[in-house]
Amino acid sequence: MDHTAMKTFHNFDCRPTQTGNSLIYFYFQGYNTSIQGSRLAGGQKQRIAIARAVLSNPKILLLDEATSALDAKSEKEVQIGLERAYQGRTTIVVAHRLSTIRHANHIIGLKAGQIEEQGTHKDLMELNGSYAQAVKLQRLENSHDDNDEDENEDYEKENNQAFGKRRRRDSRCSTHSKTSSTTDDDETKQITAAPKSTSRKPFFLRILALNSPEWLSILLGSITSLIYGAVTPAYALIFSLVFGLFNQDVETAERNARNYSILVFCVGLAGGLCQFISSYAFARSGEALTLRMRVISFVTMLRQEMSWYDLEENQHNILVARLSKDAASLKGMTGVTIGAFLNAVGTLVAGLVISFNAGWKLTLVLLCFTPLIVLTGYMLGQRVSKAGQAKGFSSHAEHGSTYATESLKHIRTVTSLGLQNHFIRLYKNAYNKEFRSSLWQSQKIVIGNAIANTIMFFIQLTAFGYGAHLVINREMTYVGVFQIFAVVTYATVAFGRSVSMVPNYSRAKEASIKIMDLHARQSLIDPYKENEGKVLHEVRGVIEFRDVSFKYPSRKESRVLRHLSFKCKRGKTTAVIGPSGSGKSTCIALLERFYDPQQGEVLLDGHDLRTLNIQWLRSIIGLVPQEPALFNISIRDNIAYGDTTRKFTDAEIYEVARQADIHDFVIKLAQVSLKFLKEHK
Repeated sequence: MDHTAMKTFHNFDCRPTQTGNSLIYFYFQGYNTSIQGSRLAGGQKQRIAIARAVLSNPKILLLDEATSALDAKSEKEVQIGLERAYQGRTTIVVAHRLSTIRHANHIIGLKAGQIEEQGTHKDLMELNGSYAQAVKLQRLENSHDDNDEDENEDYEKENNQAFGKRRRRDSRCSTHSKTSSTTDDDETKQITAAPKSTSRKPFFLRILALNSPEWLSILLGSITSLIYGAVTPAYALIFSLVFGLFNQDVETAERNARNYSILVFCVGLAGGLCQFISSYAFARSGEALTLRMRVISFVTMLRQEMSWYDLEENQHNILVARLSKDAASLKGMTGVTIGAFLNAVGTLVAGLVISFNAGWKLTLVLLCFTPLIVLTGYMLGQRVSKAGQAKGFSSHAEHGSTYATESLKHIRTVTSLGLQNHFIRLYKNAYNKEFRSSLWQSQKIVIGNAIANTIMFFIQLTAFGYGAHLVINREMTYVGVFQIFAVVTYATVAFGRSVSMVPNYSRAKEASIKIMDLHARQSLIDPYKENEGKVLHEVRGVIEFRDVSFKYPSRKESRVLRHLSFKCKRGKTTAVIGPSGSGKSTCIALLERFYDPQQGEVLLDGHDLRTLNIQWLRSIIGLVPQEPALFNISIRDNIAYGDTTRKFTDAEIYEVARQADIHDFVIKLAQVSLKFLKEHK
């Protein structure tokens, strides 16, 4: 916003007015206007994308049908910005509308991945080939800047006859190979094969290694959890000794009762303190691990090559769900769960020591129930673990998430076609299937928990039955029997509580395996390998495709590019045209190194792109796609995303906006908004 507009800005209440609409508020902010809510037109958004592309002053500019989605008027406005952006740069234009590449220095016509014809506009018109026929159909020779909207519709129909409608490929499987001899099957295996861990460490130790920065919290939590586990048998021992007071004289009973009360108070105090420290320590380490694993997943996802995203199991909505669900499930392996396991260990050890000291025979008999308790816990863990393994990317819940994402993303289309009930039905059916599947698994878990917790009553029955026999035979006192009964009962309850958390641990383990497998996967084209590849100190901008062949694994029967060879001169504009599927956009993708060719080379100043540093290569390239991918931030910040290596002044942002022919539009909106507010103040 200029200084006049900025000065006036502070004199008004920048909220939606009662007389106008909320757009006044958005537009009034000028370059601080948020993209979401501003309702900018397609041409305006495209010019913002152009400004972002030229902000870093790229040596190479790639335009992938940058105006094909615009109407005639918007196309003219965007074309002005593009022609300014061409100046001084090597530019490659993929075009469907031939009006946008009429003045290109070199025009290449593709057909079935090969060059059909090439030359200037004049040369190709004299050749009277496919290009000339398409020009005639689109009436370019007799209509340049005076085309109205009706004529533009006619051109669209005729253009479709000449080159066919362009079809966007939303899901492409691709490949990467450092040599031209890699077979298609090998490429597909490279992309789809799950990484195999080379570590022989036990799984829990591998997770613990990721949690190593919080080792002090884990150590403190472990010690206090063990102590807290011993508190329960200690209390049970004191509680059983109280019954022995009825067999003592008054003075002795009074003295012992006072001592036992003090002991109970100390045990309770120690238990409360240990529980607080344990919960805090494990909560801290567990949250830290969850955050770390979530960040690891996100970083690894962003580093993968485009071919990885083209796989069905790596669709964006599934990846987002995986980030949320898997990372959250990790809490079942840390925090309260680990504390409960350690509590059980402390309870078990203390209980065995006290029980064997009170009467080893009765203790050994009661220990016969231990294998059943362990087996129940193991079965619970295995059931949940297998259930987790059975769920891949095609689980019912993830299908439901896909339906929701698609319908909300294309809400205008869904509404116009009246498909709301259709998507509601798909969403409901998916989650109904998920509900039935989860209900069956839940029933198994409930049965296992019930068995684990009812074992306590059988233990009590055995303790009193066999204990009475030992008392009658004078092998034990009734106080000793009650000690073992109380200790074993409390220990069994604690152990049952630990077993009930096995499902949480199993889910967490499955989630951890997914995350660690993802982390172990090495990107075939990793942009963050800063030390790999050459950096050219001087870039002339000469681009060459030399005998390039390429095809997508999902379409193995059809090769997209066939021994393609052409050269783009320094500082010149090269246009690539052709029907749908001829390989136009594939050329752009190869230049950006989204993919690598199976055969041949793509060269920059004589250097194979695969030998250059990826980050540096992409930093010298400006890309303007067909659909402007703007982020939900301000216009200024969207432009500044063109180069995040430094901060830009307002003057620099304004300059690239002028080059893209969008600056005057933003300022004009702010001024109109100010005028409106003055009139309605």
